[in-house]
Amino acid sequence: MITRIFMIAALCATGVFAQDATDDRVMSAVRAAMKPALPFSDTDRSGVFPADSKTEPLWMVRPPEPGDQMFEVIANPLNEANQLRAARAMAQIQNNIESAQRRAAAQYEHAVAEAKRTGKSQEVDGVTLADEGVAGQKIDADSHVAIEVANRQQSYSYQIASAMETLSTTTMPDRVEIGVPASTYRDDGLGVDRYAEAQTFVFLGRIPPPQVRHLSKHSYEIIATGDAPSLVVRLRGNETLIADLLRKTDWNALLELLK
Repeated sequence: MITRIFMIAALCATGVFAQDATDDRVMSAVRAAMKPALPFSDTDRSGVFPADSKTEPLWMVRPPEPGDQMFEVIANPLNEANQLRAARAMAQIQNNIESAQRRAAAQYEHAVAEAKRTGKSQEVDGVTLADEGVAGQKIDADSHVAIEVANRQQSYSYQIASAMETLSTTTMPDRVEIGVPASTYRDDGLGVDRYAEAQTFVFLGRIPPPQVRHLSKHSYEIIATGDAPSLVVRLRGNETLIADLLRKTDWNALLELLK
């Protein structure tokens, strides 16, 4: 009995190891295919600064950890242009927060006066991250591109937020792309504006045309069935860098990986 349990555990461990090794191989292939668009150094161990400490490049690459299915391109904080953009955004964010603080203070004074008059406590809105406004969300989105990879799945499903009335689908001989431009929309539930970062989904391999469902006013679901071998690359963040990645990536190399 103990021997049987040991054998089952060993087989499971072998399967997990093989899966991880395959995933790492796929991630390495995706990074290699995107290299023409990402001639930037990796980050240091902290993941915050470029390993080579160069200030000229706008971007740096935070590599995936072993077994991860995502790596990220992030703005180089040592670059002067990036620092200037961040400073401008922070000034706008600070204005938004100060405005929210004044509003909260006025609500508090009104609540105290009403409590004294009626003897009943009043609810007061505090200051939250949502009070940073669209400026904070936009600088976060424009400062990175997250590259997520899914492969060998029987089905692929993604939910996204967007102000667009429809999503564009481009069908090419070797792949299907669904593009979602960056947009700003009103969150009616919370009564605040939100910034939806740009996204593009690239479907490769044996995948029937993806279906796009409009779930609600600003919500979509993208669904596709898969048949091994198949691969989906999701890019989200800076719209300009995403366009460059789509144009310069060696998609044929990834198709060879799926044969």
